[in-house]
Amino acid sequence: MRPSRPAPRLAVLALLPLLATAACSGPGAAQPPEPASAADEATEPQVPGAADAVEAVVPAASLTADLTLPLDEYHIPTEDQRLLEEARDVLITDCMARYGLEYTPAERRAADLGTHLYLYGVDDADVAAEHGYMHPVDLDPATYAPVFPHDLTPDQELALHGDPGLDLDHPETLEEAQRMTGPELGGEPVPVTGCHGEATLTVNRPEADWVDPTVILQLADEAAHLADEDPRLETLLAEWSDCMADHGLTTDTPLEAAAQLGLGGDVSGREAREAAVVDVACKERTDLVARWAAIDADHQEAVIAEHAPMLADYREQHEERMARARAVL
Repeated sequence: MRPSRPAPRLAVLALLPLLATAACSGPGAAQPPEPASAADEATEPQVPGAADAVEAVVPAASLTADLTLPLDEYHIPTEDQRLLEEARDVLITDCMARYGLEYTPAERRAADLGTHLYLYGVDDADVAAEHGYMHPVDLDPATYAPVFPHDLTPDQELALHGDPGLDLDHPETLEEAQRMTGPELGGEPVPVTGCHGEATLTVNRPEADWVDPTVILQLADEAAHLADEDPRLETLLAEWSDCMADHGLTTDTPLEAAAQLGLGGDVSGREAREAAVVDVACKERTDLVARWAAIDADHQEAVIAEHAPMLADYREQHEERMARARAVL
């Protein structure tokens, strides 16, 4: 049985600024996000000093650069995401002001790396030749979570993030959060999720019947698991694996190639760079990206049809979400 695919890292990163709530982020919100999965962490560790790089590593020849999949049409557009984040920052600023605290929104440094970059493993020959199996996200400081322009005081931390020591189930909606008791600041109660979480839930999920935007990632994962059991994919992976074997490399899936090749933590060393270049060449030789994407697309269409009523609600609610955001601004 083939290993499960990790969550698409760029999709996760794109959602982080708006969806990550205070109880989840805590005082470390200014730090880079954790890898999307344990598999990513095992095969793509951070390179010392990578976060200090001056320029973003933006792949110019990615095999997935022009790839589109059916669920893409449900992703929040970049401009909408920007407006939602601006509305959230206004709400946070207003909330902080209730406690007599100033708030300067975090800076955003998002780089456009494409929606599906490395969805099927390393896919840019130039990046592979220079960085091996390192994911471009790990090489690019501009894709990290936003950072605050100055240090926060303890009171600002408490108001912004709530009390990280509270033992509670994280509320999923604004309604639920408002029924919960949070910490106090100057005798006044602070939202249990902090101002950041309150603003995020206000924008994203004010009521229980609202669809969580992360459902699109969940549906993509559901479709991916179905695709992983598709006989067409078994044939495709066998062709790619045979190509790798022709170069003395033994691995049966590009999603775990670095680990299966025994590279350990040295995923950007000489051996890794040489293997990654062959990996991309074998993808080109077998037309792996286009063929795998076609399999994924079939299963995404099936998942979309199965969840059509919920997706219709999601789209309608997004229009309401945008209307509320514009009203805030």
